[in-house]
This record gives sequence, C-alpha cells and structure tokens, in this order.
Amino acid sequence: METLNNTLFLLINANAQSPGFLLTLSTFLAEWLIYSVPLLLVYLWVRGSHPDRVAAVTATMGVLFALGCGQIINMLWPHPRPFMIGLGHTFLAHKQEASFPSDHAIVFFTLGLGFILTSLRKLGSLILLLGVVVGWSRIYLGVHFPFDIAGAFLVAVPSAWLVVKTLRRCHLDELVVDKLEPIYQRLLS
Repeated sequence: METLNNTLFLLINANAQSPGFLLTLSTFLAEWLIYSVPLLLVYLWVRGSHPDRVAAVTATMGVLFALGCGQIINMLWPHPRPFMIGLGHTFLAHKQEASFPSDHAIVFFTLGLGFILTSLRKLGSLILLLGVVVGWSRIYLGVHFPFDIAGAFLVAVPSAWLVVKTLRRCHLDELVVDKLEPIYQRLLS
C-alpha cells in the first residue's frame, strides 16, 4: 500500500517545471480556501433560514467530531509527510507532523456530507468537490499523500452520518438552534 501511495503522490506532485500560475492557484486552494468555511457558516447563520441554521450547526458538530477522530488516528499512527521522508518536491511550508488523515480534507468532506445529510444538498455537493480540489492541491504542493486525502474521506463519512443521525434522533440539532437564535436576535436588535 505504501508503494502505491508513494507512486500516486509522485504522479500528482508538482516539480520544478510546473507552471507558476498552477503553483499559485494550488497555494491559494491549499492554504486559504479553508478560511471560507467559517465565513460560510456565519453567512448561513446570519442570512439563512431556520433549516439552514440547523444544517450549519449540525454539520459543524460533525466537523468537530471528525477532527477529533482524525487527531486520535494521527496519534495512533503518525505517518510522515512526503517531505519528511525526502519524497517529491515541496512548494508549501509546513510543520513536520503526521499527515494521516488530512485535517483540511476532513473539514471539507465532513461539512459537505453534513450538508448533504441535512437540508443543503447542492451546497454540500459543492463543498465535497472543493474538498477534492483542496486535497489535490495539498498533494500537488507536496504536503500530503493521496491516502491522507482518502483517509480523510473515510473519517468524514461515518462521522457526518453518526453526528447527523444522533442529533436528529435526540432533537439536539433543533434544541441547540432554538437556544442560540434568541441570543443572536437579542444581540443584533
């Protein structure tokens, strides 16, 4: 499996002949697109309907749960990043820490799946696609292996499903939003 992971990485990873515009675009996607997530969640809360708010809160809880699962996996199996083993080319500065699974990909995949499982299917599908693009860019720039991105998806699927189903079953999604909405309205009135 490791040989396949390395081979796929080398097929995707940029090199010295890679076009500058593609490196710039990849850097934007890999480093900056993640900041659109909190902006999107704030937008859904401020401008969205009650079901949009429920979806945003539920998907956010799913992301937090998935990130926690990812950290546990990271501690139990600290897989090195490509640049830590001298593989390929690195075009993005990154700390020397375990790479499996990718936190960036976990955020996008879990958020997208959370939205798909609630009421925002089209938005969720777009976010899933962005997760694939962000994952590709992080491989292209040399900070993740392909299996880091695939592993993130494998963490995201059960995490999103479990959180959405649990919150719905206990009506905690509605309860949380019902408690937060009056606070939000008092603060802005």
